[in-house]
Amino acid sequence: MFRKLRRFLTDRTWRETRWFYRVRPRDLLQPSNVTFPDRYPNVFAFVQRELGAETQGALLSFGCSTGEEVFSLRNYFPRATLKGIDINPGNIRICNRRLKQRGDPKVTFETAGSLAAEPPASYDAIFCMAVLRHGAISRPGVRSAEPFLSFQMFCRTIDSLARCLKPGGLLAIAHSNFRLCDAPAGAHFAAVMSVTDAESPSPIFGPDNIVMPGVVQADVVFRKVSPPAQ
Repeated sequence: MFRKLRRFLTDRTWRETRWFYRVRPRDLLQPSNVTFPDRYPNVFAFVQRELGAETQGALLSFGCSTGEEVFSLRNYFPRATLKGIDINPGNIRICNRRLKQRGDPKVTFETAGSLAAEPPASYDAIFCMAVLRHGAISRPGVRSAEPFLSFQMFCRTIDSLARCLKPGGLLAIAHSNFRLCDAPAGAHFAAVMSVTDAESPSPIFGPDNIVMPGVVQADVVFRKVSPPAQ
């Protein structure tokens, strides 16, 4: 008990994360901010090959946590415009402190829980890595995704990601608790990269929010092949 109290008082990042677990704001998906540099090198390298290492396009990290993903992407895309958004303002403060030290004028961070403020068809690639999941429903024996996460929330997020992607743009999704193919907007995407050795695959839930035993999501990168219906 004393150890938890001391951490609550001294560790602002942990304190903010616990607040998100408890309060669960409307747009909250993954409350944890666990991350590390170059976490998905195979996905980053694939997108690099597709867009070209010298692309000057715009890339978005949705749910960027404390910025490791964005700064890792800079190594793959030295000339691209990069943006990270996260619902946790504490995470974004850390991102901006790191950005100030690096001095990269083509990197920005913003506190946001959705893409509502982003213009349509504005990104060449969007990374949504370990965001469309929740630790509370990823434990063995959990049957329903609700109330922590729902298929409706997933679909709402996919709609916004699709809206912000350019035609032909790439959407990278890892460790999701739902499948893109089950969402209405999934009809406007084609899988272009799959993995067969995903570590600790997340349990998959169906449109009824009930777990689908034995189902694994191997597709991780998708191309937007047509605009979503308005």
